[in-house]
Amino acid sequence: MVGTVQELRDINHGFDPSIGHWVHRGLDLSNPTQLSPEEAQAFRDHYAAQFGHSLNGLDWWLDQNPEVLKRYRLYCSLTLRVEPAITGNGTLTFYAIRGYLKGVQYVLHSWRARGVSKAQALEMLAMAFVHAGPRGMETIAEAAKGIEFEENPEKGSKFPEGWAADIEAFRSGLDFSSVDLSSSEKSKLYDWYLATVGEIPPYVRFMAEHRPRLIKTHRARFENMLYHLPKQMWPTTMLYYHVMSRLAEGIRENVLLCKAWGVTKADTLDTIGNALVYGQMEAATMIQNEAGDVFEGWVD
Repeated sequence: MVGTVQELRDINHGFDPSIGHWVHRGLDLSNPTQLSPEEAQAFRDHYAAQFGHSLNGLDWWLDQNPEVLKRYRLYCSLTLRVEPAITGNGTLTFYAIRGYLKGVQYVLHSWRARGVSKAQALEMLAMAFVHAGPRGMETIAEAAKGIEFEENPEKGSKFPEGWAADIEAFRSGLDFSSVDLSSSEKSKLYDWYLATVGEIPPYVRFMAEHRPRLIKTHRARFENMLYHLPKQMWPTTMLYYHVMSRLAEGIRENVLLCKAWGVTKADTLDTIGNALVYGQMEAATMIQNEAGDVFEGWVD
């Protein structure tokens, strides 16, 4: 390896071309048409240290056409915070649904390397389970073999300033001892959305009218999931997943929830930008159509 494990993990931190910092994950991205042996080795070593293994699909470009890889990594690097912090990420769900075992392992290793505790990891997995379902959990269960999270990591996870656990923010006043949604509870549910995001999403009205037990049991999961993670992890994770998967219907509510719960505009846009690594420009059109008005006039 070209450095200590910690140095290799930190190799992407502080990437900022505007101040001349062009090296990202070992690659000098200021010179896309050239690749030194040292760069190639540093890139491979970074992935092995940070994510538990190198990525053969990316390493392939090192040998075949490194310019393609460097231009890809330049795009990806500009979607990351200059000051590293954990924000929501829908990659685990995306990989799990598709049965991409190595990808799920990659994410789990990354969490552990960044100081995510066992309690936090379980809540991240619970969020993934919402969309991954039993099929995705089969992949996660297989990928998680041999990967253990510490109860209290020596160097704990770092979240953006102001992010904090707040289970009460999720609570709408529903009584989950019954699966039935009373008329007064429906009013409470509508009031929660109006007070929190300023509007009632279409699925909420539809389900409350036609399948009230299902919206109530959905809310039971939503309102009783994040006891250890910052509340902001929910909307950033869900926004990431929907952008990554090009699912327009999940975009607006989560952008509104990001704004309501104190996620900065910059962090919301970084979440979107990173998800666009897969969603690409087609998903950017969805964001403009679904939530372009929310970003207008939004000042951190």
